[in-house]
Amino acid sequence: AVLVRDRLSPACLGMQHTRTLRLTMAATMLALAAASERPLLALGATRLRGGAGTPTHDKVPEKLSQWWERQAVGFRAMQPARVDADRVKAAALMQKRGLVNVENAVSLLRTALQRDPENVQLKLELADALTTVCRIRTNANSLVIEGTQDCPEFKKIWGTLGCESLPLAAAARKSMPESLKALAVYADAFLYSSSSQGIVKQALTGVGKRYIAVAKELYKHPKLDSAVGCAFLGGFYNVAPWPVGSKQKAAEYLAEGALIAPTRRNLYYVGVNAYQTGEYRKAVSFFSRALAAPPCTDATSTEHDIADFLLEQSRRGLKLAQDAI
Repeated sequence: AVLVRDRLSPACLGMQHTRTLRLTMAATMLALAAASERPLLALGATRLRGGAGTPTHDKVPEKLSQWWERQAVGFRAMQPARVDADRVKAAALMQKRGLVNVENAVSLLRTALQRDPENVQLKLELADALTTVCRIRTNANSLVIEGTQDCPEFKKIWGTLGCESLPLAAAARKSMPESLKALAVYADAFLYSSSSQGIVKQALTGVGKRYIAVAKELYKHPKLDSAVGCAFLGGFYNVAPWPVGSKQKAAEYLAEGALIAPTRRNLYYVGVNAYQTGEYRKAVSFFSRALAAPPCTDATSTEHDIADFLLEQSRRGLKLAQDAI
């Protein structure tokens, strides 16, 4: 019998377990029915110690029902979780990347969340997909050589997708405080949502302080997305107006990021800061290095979502810096 059971599939074992529980329940109910026809002397004696009078049987079915519900809950917990086909498809699309794929993933995950609205992991997946769309469509709100990317078109995207992603990411962050993935997605969602009200304007408010606090959390994890915490802090101080902004402070954070992870994004950011502060030879050097940098292969990297933008801007920055020398 043992050998036969060892060869049974998990599904067969699950069916056996179900039948066993049903038989147990039936036997218990029969015993209860038989017991209800005569006094439960042992039960009565026990209750008399507590000052009870004539033994009662009214609560026995209720207790049995409660016991059975506990067994049923435990049994349900043993069952394998159902696979959501939409989430599986969305995960594959997110792996492929590209705007069309990620937007399709968003649609699938929205539908999945409607079916399972309390699933925190699913909220994180949808928030990640939404912020990825923002990253691709708005160049990750990256530093640019002149001004900011604070245009009406981008602010509209941040105001819709960014604001949709923020409560989802916040719920995931609260539920999974040790998850670096949840932290990174929340940071992106906060960036885009707050930027929808104007990057420069928000830098001087309480939102700016909260942004710095989130960026410092990222900064504690230099391996996450190629020192993305340095990019967040350096980028903020580079564009924020006085008295919050500081090109020098931005230069320090951006240089640190490029030293930790000399990726195309980090090298480009140093080049932008150098160009804006009139250090044109330094800008030439870092824009050239950004162009020569291979694609980042770090598992947590988001650089590939803006790879074309970084190349285009690095070429442009290099020419501008060379002309300025």
